[in-house]
Amino acid sequence: MQNQNTKGFTLLELLVVVAIIGAIAGAGIPNFIEWSKDRKVRKAAEQVAGLISSLNTQTQRGVYPFTQLLIDPQNNSVLIEAKGKNKSSINSLLNSGNNLSCDTSSNDFWDETLRTNTLNNVFVHFQNQSAICFSKNADNYFATDDLIGNTELETDDGVAITDYLIICNSGIDCDEEPQMPAYMVVWSRFGNISKFKYNSSNEWIRQ
Repeated sequence: MQNQNTKGFTLLELLVVVAIIGAIAGAGIPNFIEWSKDRKVRKAAEQVAGLISSLNTQTQRGVYPFTQLLIDPQNNSVLIEAKGKNKSSINSLLNSGNNLSCDTSSNDFWDETLRTNTLNNVFVHFQNQSAICFSKNADNYFATDDLIGNTELETDDGVAITDYLIICNSGIDCDEEPQMPAYMVVWSRFGNISKFKYNSSNEWIRQ
């Protein structure tokens, strides 16, 4: 005999449950998408900052007294390469009457590629391959190509900066006033690193 006390969901109750789930999904999915975009760009900025910091550690210790960070924008990605020149190679160059340069064209100038990272589905604020080079005690600091022409920016704490890399989620309006989410990595010739995030008030806020 069927238990008369057993009850199921009515059609109205099921519709209410479906409507509630739909409302939650409608509110949550856009927030998740924005969070995912921000996380991707922030992670790329952290990778660049970590690579610059690692390069300068090796430079100041004299492992590679002259180093380069090459930044090569590609389709929907950015190739980052860290390179080093050892002391004997530097001495040979100087003894032959040549000077140190932040070379981006010769395959033979740098003694070793220390690390290669591909930052997928992010963009930077310029289009041409560019580089920064660091040396022990900052005696030979260089920037090349598009990084030479960085517009001077002012951070939220009133500091003027020109040595920076802006990383964006979109190639559209990836500039000094970018579409959000966008992060900026700032460095000094001594390898000091700062990170900033662009906010809805059109300010770069230190992280």
